[in-house]
Parts: sequence; structure tokens; C-alpha cells
Amino acid sequence: MKPTTLLPLTLGITACLVIFEARFASADKAPKNLKVLKTDTDKKVLEKSMKELSKGLGVKCIACHIKGKFDSDEVKAKDATRDFFTVAIGQADAAKKDAALKALLPALKLEAAKDAALVWNGLKLLESSKK
Repeated sequence: MKPTTLLPLTLGITACLVIFEARFASADKAPKNLKVLKTDTDKKVLEKSMKELSKGLGVKCIACHIKGKFDSDEVKAKDATRDFFTVAIGQADAAKKDAALKALLPALKLEAAKDAALVWNGLKLLESSKK
């Protein structure tokens, strides 16, 4: 093989390896700063439940998180969401769950959830994750 074709091939393979390593190294990191949920909560379950909750509430992730710093407590709504989780996860009494959701809404500057069924589905995913 000619040296002129070997260099681009080597650079291409190296770039692929670097991208692969960066993608999967971050994918293995466990969630941090979990105060209501178990620290061994599966990352995929957590992500899926958070997506369901954000869709159901009609908010984006930044309603409770700082992009790239999901473990930060700088956003005040995060504490209200933790209070909501504490009451609602695993709660069988629908009135108590509804009251917890109603208490959360002002912190998110919402009058109502966009789709409460998605909120409850997101919480159901987290039931085995509560401390």
C-alpha cells in the first residue's frame, strides 16, 4: 500500500476510535446527585422516565436541569420536582398524587400538565428506583 493512501486510512480509523470511545465512555456514567431516587437507578430507565415526565408536563429538560450539568442543583424547580417525586412515586392514592402534581406546577411556571397520563407513566417507570 502506498504511504499516501495509508495516512488517510490511519487517520480515519483513529477518528472513528476516538468518537466511539467518547460516545460509550459517557454512556456508562451512572447518574449523579440523586437525592430521592436510588443511586443505582438504571440510566436508561431514568432517561426514559425523564423524557416521559417532560413531555407530560410540556417542558424541556432545562426546566429542572442545566444543559451538560444534569447533577447541578442550580435550578430551583429541581427541588420542587424532588418533593413531587417523594410524594407521588409509589403513591396509590390518586388524590395525593394529583395534589403533588398541582404543587409542582407553579415551580415550573405551569397552570396544568400537558398530558398527565405521560407524567404518571414516567413516575411508574421510577417506582422501583425510589429510596
